[in-house]
Amino acid sequence: MKHIAIVVPEFPIASETFVVTEIQALAKAGHRVTVFCFIKRELAITLPQNVSVIDVNSASNREVSKFVAKRPFAMVKALMCAHNQHAISTKSLLLYGAKLAYLASKFCCAHFHCHFMHCSLAYTLVAARWLDIATSSVGHGHDVYVNNDDIQFKLSACDFNIAVCQSMVDTFERLGAKHTYLLHSGVDISRFVAHPAPVHKQLELLFVGRLVEKKGIVYALQALALIAENQRPHLDIVGQGPSHKQLYDLVKKLKLNAFVRLLGYRSPHWIGREGANYDGFVAPFCTSEDGDRNTEPMVLKEAMAMGLPVITSDVMGCSEIVTKDTGYIVAPKDTIALKLAIESFMQCQNNVREQMRVLARQRVEQCFNAQVQARRLSHLIEGTRIK
Repeated sequence: MKHIAIVVPEFPIASETFVVTEIQALAKAGHRVTVFCFIKRELAITLPQNVSVIDVNSASNREVSKFVAKRPFAMVKALMCAHNQHAISTKSLLLYGAKLAYLASKFCCAHFHCHFMHCSLAYTLVAARWLDIATSSVGHGHDVYVNNDDIQFKLSACDFNIAVCQSMVDTFERLGAKHTYLLHSGVDISRFVAHPAPVHKQLELLFVGRLVEKKGIVYALQALALIAENQRPHLDIVGQGPSHKQLYDLVKKLKLNAFVRLLGYRSPHWIGREGANYDGFVAPFCTSEDGDRNTEPMVLKEAMAMGLPVITSDVMGCSEIVTKDTGYIVAPKDTIALKLAIESFMQCQNNVREQMRVLARQRVEQCFNAQVQARRLSHLIEGTRIK
């Protein structure tokens, strides 16, 4: 099986569990995997023993120069690829493309698989020309809809592209991509325990994610404030981010201090252990002012893997995850609709909510199992030949 080079801008990132999950699943499927990043962070994560993480900046300039000198014809291909991109200088593309190519050659990689379509893919495409090996890419959100320089060229230059939701498939096809596959990010189900909800006097809801505008947490707080105090659920908000002070001030302004806790960062282990103790998960995603949006929120699938019914909004990919049997979907930025959905969930009989928990877990097992998704990706990679 091919040795896969996973390329990401930086690694690891605590909020991007989908990358680590995919690496683990591909390794379990039989692939040798090496991760290449442009910023290597010190963060404790668990990877298979045979998976290495390499900082592209660690490549010796002397060795890279030797590598380039031996490949004059590949230099022409790399230069042409660099000239077709305009967001990054040709000099930078050739330098970091050569560094990545040298390291991938040193580790005998046979396929580049790049997450995010901005700078990391730009360098990967140049590196692939040095080595004459195939490249696939995965779009996520910001890289497709906001920071999307040269995206048409990038899509056409990849041997195939992965879209994580149907709306992204449609976007890629409008941009002229010829080889696009829908492949939902998978969940490592073994990380999450599902069990019947503990008995609570009032509903206990959970949100997990980066505290930024596109998560829509402001609308969740406004919706809670509209619910009568004697019925109002509690909400724990797990995560960090630039919106923290805004949310703290809003909790205070709406007099929600007794109902909402901003818990800050919690480890994946904590979430996997404690998540199932909540009654439901609320995540009213929206499109931010700059156009950024969630495309296929992993956190919804992880919540459902813990058996949590989900209350979310009709933003890209959410309706492909949550069904009427496993939660509620409302219009984005619609506080009243969100309030009504929460109240409808509150009014469900315990046996109905319990059935929703069972079906939520089953949906993840059947549709978003990381190992199944990895086998599908492996099949695509193994079948790819150079254009």
